[in-house]
Parts: sequence; structure tokens; C-alpha cells
Amino acid sequence: MEIQKELCEWFVSNHRKLPFRESKDPYAIWVSEIMAQQTRIETMLPYYERWMQEYPTVTALATAPLEKVLKSWEGLGYYNRARKLHEGAKQVVEQYQGQLPADVEELEKISGIGPYTAGAIASIAFGMPAPAVDGNVLRVITRLLEIDDDISKQKTVKKVKAVVSEMMIGSNPSDFTQGLMELGALVCMPQVILCKECPLNQKCLGYAHQTQMNFPVKTKPKKAPVLTYQTLLIIKDHQILLSKDDRDGLMKDFYRLPQYENYDTEGYTFIKEMKHVYSHKVWKMKIYEYQDGKIPDDEYVRWVDIGQLDQLPIIGAHLKILNQRIHKIG
Repeated sequence: MEIQKELCEWFVSNHRKLPFRESKDPYAIWVSEIMAQQTRIETMLPYYERWMQEYPTVTALATAPLEKVLKSWEGLGYYNRARKLHEGAKQVVEQYQGQLPADVEELEKISGIGPYTAGAIASIAFGMPAPAVDGNVLRVITRLLEIDDDISKQKTVKKVKAVVSEMMIGSNPSDFTQGLMELGALVCMPQVILCKECPLNQKCLGYAHQTQMNFPVKTKPKKAPVLTYQTLLIIKDHQILLSKDDRDGLMKDFYRLPQYENYDTEGYTFIKEMKHVYSHKVWKMKIYEYQDGKIPDDEYVRWVDIGQLDQLPIIGAHLKILNQRIHKIG
């Protein structure tokens, strides 16, 4: 099944004009791919543009303080992406003279670059015939070939990767890789499928048999556990008490409000209850504002001047609380 010509011609004529497609800079493509993971392009674009202004090169990112980098990422979520991007930039400077290597295996040695990102950088930036299989590509290929294997299993990803690798032989690797991604984003979407606009519809088994919505096949994830906390808003003398207790594994190096499963809230005023949904757990936060109760005194808390809040990386769940209550401060 030869689809290279149709796909690449469609991409050249129909792709979105996005800033990271204006050059073949491997660093810019790396940043865009990491930011686009689990995030809509429309959401990540302003972050991407600010990021490239602040950190225009690998060296600029590698030499920036981690706290500043995390602050720049604030609001995009999945913060480990930013931490690994920063670690990876240091590796590139130390091990590759500040230049991303034009080699898939070497790319995968860099922190935060897995098989998909390595394939994307190699094919888009360096023109190498390296497959890049993400959720969009899995959806397009499983519908195209009616592959009913569970895409949550690694063996299915490898199967699709082999298919894509064979398909892209003889193509322009950059256009082919981006074409598959764009087809999944604009035409072969999860709940809306614009088959009549698809350049591959005459070669698609799903379209021929009208089985498109049966694919991809994926095991439903387990229901996320709900964790209940007392979340404390403590302000005294134009200072606020923050915590760096990240023992739960969420957002290492970020600040948060002091938060406990069981805390004596006598002397606090209950404000409201808020919920924050993560990919694998849900926080139900009962928010209490300090009046004259007991102030936490554990090793993780520290007083911060309120005027410094906008310079610190703060977890999204608690940033919402601060943004709602900040008008009462000062």
C-alpha cells in the first residue's frame, strides 16, 4: 500500500502554519514535540513562542536555573516534561557540543527523548526515514488497516511503528511524519472523522467497511483514586506560608500550599472545597484560611513574601486557589 505521494502532497497543501514548522532547527522541533504531548497545539503555542524567546538555544536552556524554567512552563501541566527538557539540554551541551545528534539511537539517550520524540526529530529536522508513532498516528494507522490490537500495549505500538517504517520508504520523511500527525489532528480525529476530506480514503479499510469508530482499540484505564486534603492558606505580615513537600511524586521542585490528610483546623476558617484532576489521581481539597490557629512547622514549609509569588513555580491546583484569593492580600 503506497500512500506516500497522497499523504505528502496533502500535507504540503493543507498543513497548519505553525511557528516550529518555519525552520528545521532540531532544538525548536524538540521543544514543540515535548510541549505538544498531552496538550492541544492551540494551548501550547503561546508557551512555545515565549519559551523560544527566553531560551532560543539549547545552551540558553541548559544554563537557565531550574526554578526559572519551571516557572516558564507553569500552566502547561505534566511538569516532568520541563524538568527532563532542562536535564536533556544539559546533556546536549555536555555530551554533544550543544547540537542535537542526527542519530535516533543517540537521541534516545538524551533525557526526556523517547522513541516517538527521537523519530520526530530525526525525520522532521534531519530528513531521516525514522518513524514517529504518537496517539494521532496510532489512530490513523489502526483505522487505515483495521488493526484491532490494543494500542495501550507496547507490542501494538511496535507493530504500528513497523508499518509506518515500511510506508515511509521513498518519501520525504519530514512531510510524511508531519502528514500523519496532521491527518490525525485535522481529519481522522477521535470523535469526528472527515473521511471525504482524507487523501487516503480510497485505501482505508475502515472507510471501506465503515468501521472507523471501532478503532483504535484501547483498554479503559482504571478509575483514578480520590484523595482528600486540608489545604491551608496562611498569610501573616504580607508573607504566605508555602511548602516544598513533593514526597507524593507530583511536580518535584514546585511550591505548593501546606496540605495534609489530617490537620487540626481549629482557628482556621473553612473557605470552600475544590477538586483538581490529575491523570492518575484526583485531589479533593478542603481549603482553610488562617485566623489564629496552629501554624505548620515541618521541614518543608517556608515563609515567602507575597510580592515574590509571581516569580515562583507553583503547582496548578494551588495556583488556582491563590488566584482566587489573592485580591484579599496586601
